[in-house]
Formats: sequence, structure tokens, C-alpha cells
Amino acid sequence: MSTISILGTSLLLLVALAELGAAQYPAMPFTRRGKKRKSKSDNRSNQDKENDFLVTKKVFFDMAIDDEPIGRIVIGLFGEACPVTVQNFAALARGNFRNDKALTYNNTIVHRLVQDFVIQMGDVVEMDGSGGRSIYGQYFADENFYLRHWGPGWVAMANSGPDSNNSQFIILLSKARWLDGKHVVFGKILEGMDVVLDMADVDTDDFAFPTVPIQIVDCGIISVKEPFKLENPDDVEKKEKRERRSKRKANKKE
Repeated sequence: MSTISILGTSLLLLVALAELGAAQYPAMPFTRRGKKRKSKSDNRSNQDKENDFLVTKKVFFDMAIDDEPIGRIVIGLFGEACPVTVQNFAALARGNFRNDKALTYNNTIVHRLVQDFVIQMGDVVEMDGSGGRSIYGQYFADENFYLRHWGPGWVAMANSGPDSNNSQFIILLSKARWLDGKHVVFGKILEGMDVVLDMADVDTDDFAFPTVPIQIVDCGIISVKEPFKLENPDDVEKKEKRERRSKRKANKKE
């Protein structure tokens, strides 16, 4: 066999392996800094941004580790900022969408856990990160990137690239601003961050798969009679910086 033929065969093999890898793990979040995806530009006025942090729905997950109940997580969903994404997430939490019993987060598991980074879950098809499905079909588009990966407790869609959202999602364990413009952030943990931290303490194998099952044993919607706003994290950070500067000045005077 000629050198050219060998090189050609090797190239085809590498392409096939790359495609297989993408098929097996289609919804893994980015884990290193890189060029930002072209953003759904946010040229809105301040008035248009007023309701970005308006919680319009709440979802609960009752969690268990190795069949032992550990408590409830409550996630606030920003239905004004991301109505399409929130509708999908809420429908999967409610379950039985259009009488499809497979479209539910109930009994699904955490399939990826990177300590001090993310918890990834929500594969309603394969339960291992290789599948997932939305109420709109296999995938749906990135709605926008208005909200950011501010820190622990923020919730975003997992994906395998542009416009590949399904049912999988991530819960942040730390600030991850390099994911801004790559994943759609749509919610935040309101209650049960201690439960999330208990989940984060579970050991994993070499592929970041938990060594014991972390499972959603019940889930659903909590009625929000009166939508409410959370404080803008950027404003909170600015306020904290001002307070730190004031303390430093006060200490210098002493």
C-alpha cells in the first residue's frame, strides 16, 4: 500500500472516531477558555432588561444519593428572559408532556460531576449523557445569552455546540464566565444549595461519572402566584466592592 493510501485511510479513521465521540457525548459543557461563540447580541435598552431576573416559575427536584433521600432543590426560572428554554425545562419537570411518559426528569440521574465546576444531568433518554430530548424535538436553538454564569447555583443548558439544546442541563458549582455566550443560562437555585453541595461531594470515576447513583426521585412545578425579581449579580458585586473600598479607607484613617 502506498504512503498516500495509508495517510488517506488514517485520516478517514480519525474523522470517524471524532464523529463517534461527538455522538456518544453530545451535551458536555465547555471546560476550558476559548473563543466565544457569536453572541445573540444584547442591544436591548435598560428598560427591556428590567425583567431578566423575574422568576415566573419554580421547579423542584427531590434528590437521593444511592437510594438515600438527601432533600429538595428548588430552581427559580426566568421566564421573561428565556421563555422558550423555561417552557421546555418546566414541561420536563412536570412530566408526561403530550402524554409522552418518557419526557420527564423524574428518575433521571447525574451523569457528570466535576467538583468545583458543574453538575450535569437531565438525559431523559440514555441516562448517561449520550442522549436527551426536548419538547420541541431532538434539539432546539440557543434562545439568547442574556444571563451569565455568575457563580454557584446558576442553571444553564448543556450542549454539544451551537443550537444543540435538549433536556440536559448543568448546575454551576463556581463562577464560570468563560461559558458566557456558549450556554443559555435560564435559572438559579433558590432553595437546597446544601443538597447540591452534598451531590458535589460524591466520588466519581475517571470519566466524571458518579460512583453511586445521584437520582431525581420526584419532581414537579411549584406555583408562583406573584412573579418576583432576584437582584442582579453584577449590582451585588459592585455593591460589595464599594463596601470593601469603604472598609479599607476606614481602616487607613484609624
